[in-house]
Amino acid sequence: MSEFLSLFSAMWKESWRDRIATFFSVAFPVMFLLIFGFIFGGSGESVKTAVVAVEYDLSDFGDVYLSLEEVEGYYHEVAVVERDRIVFIRNTTDEYYQSLLDSWEMSLKNKVERLLNGLNPVIVVKKKPLETTRQLAAFDYTLTGVIAISLLSIGLFGTVDVFSHYRERGFLKRLRATPVGNFSFVFGLVSARMAYGILSTTIIMILGVLLFKARYELNVPLFLLSVMSSVLCFIAFGALISILFKKSEVTTQVSIILFTIMMFLSGVYFPISFLPAYLRTVALFLPVKYGVEVIRYSLGFEIFPFTRYLFTVSIMFGAGLVFVFYTSSLILRKED
Repeated sequence: MSEFLSLFSAMWKESWRDRIATFFSVAFPVMFLLIFGFIFGGSGESVKTAVVAVEYDLSDFGDVYLSLEEVEGYYHEVAVVERDRIVFIRNTTDEYYQSLLDSWEMSLKNKVERLLNGLNPVIVVKKKPLETTRQLAAFDYTLTGVIAISLLSIGLFGTVDVFSHYRERGFLKRLRATPVGNFSFVFGLVSARMAYGILSTTIIMILGVLLFKARYELNVPLFLLSVMSSVLCFIAFGALISILFKKSEVTTQVSIILFTIMMFLSGVYFPISFLPAYLRTVALFLPVKYGVEVIRYSLGFEIFPFTRYLFTVSIMFGAGLVFVFYTSSLILRKED
């Protein structure tokens, strides 16, 4: 136990001493959170509309009032619907909602025309919101993406730094002369990185709440499981790079390139469906894609069957664990 605590303490301190890894793990994600948070204005608001109507039932288009004088509270747009005309009163100061309001106006106009002409719709679409999740807003996408990028950085750069730089400094060879076993060394590395990941995500989530009124339905056990499985998977990825490339400068450059590619192709900052078909295929092989999915699921932003969640985290955790110890044993064995 004392051996594990000593290794954990050493790896924990090493994590904070590496300025590049600390920048990409904490400062870089927080910087993105602040930039996107101020651009999208947080997730606490949604477009609010109301209609003033006497002749028609238009409750699907927002709050309904019988006269303009009765309108209470703030709305991005209010529509006064008379029998054969509609007067729109829009707040044009918030440009973020203008396209949504254009669509809302068109839908309202079409419905009033149908009612005026006595036409019944051929196809009726009924919306039934699910109680277990809520719609993913632009800032929610940013928040969960920032968390995933932070975990990727912690697992990838932290592992590459330990194995590559320790190998060049001869530390791994000296480690063989100590009673510390390979398992203890790797277990200390993995544990410290997981604790680092939990601390980093906690900082990001607190900043999201305090600065941008982020709201999430946090499932603590599932979130911790998502964080640990993601970090483990990314550590395995870093260990693989450390095997393929010997020099620390090369491994760092390769890691930065892969980090950048995964940041834009894994659904971190925008949906994968925006990508061309061939890049969507590439995304299926990137571990960050699955890390983002399970994090969004544990925060209530994503909905899919629970069995799919369990399957994904089981593969990430199990395969990551096996691969971490396998690749790490290969690296350490070569130093014998």
